[in-house]
Amino acid sequence: MRFRVQKLIRDRLPAIMRAQGLQVFDRRLNAAEFIAALKDKLVEEAQEVGAATGRADLIDELADVMEVIAALAEASGVTPGEIEARRRAKRAERGGFDERVFNAAVEARDGLPAAEYYLARPMQYPRED
Repeated sequence: MRFRVQKLIRDRLPAIMRAQGLQVFDRRLNAAEFIAALKDKLVEEAQEVGAATGRADLIDELADVMEVIAALAEASGVTPGEIEARRRAKRAERGGFDERVFNAAVEARDGLPAAEYYLARPMQYPRED
């Protein structure tokens, strides 16, 4: 049996999988492929955070997200300090998530400039009218 995988995996996994008797068809990615694969991996890991049940599972999945973020930052030439500085600036400008605010919808008059943000993203913000 052969299974299609087509995703970035951790460095030691091919050896672990081969030790389990699997034949692994892997290759090394170039810089652009690696960054694209890391972005896909971040989405995958974030979905696994969403599906996590229990504290230990959540910790494992959050650790995976942080590993991918660290690799993506390094591959992109971004330092942890730059990320932290931007996180702090955004928190100062817009706040954090301490108050647990959930936005159910927004309504805007036709022609309102702020509405353009939502109109430009119909998959993310579908119209309700």
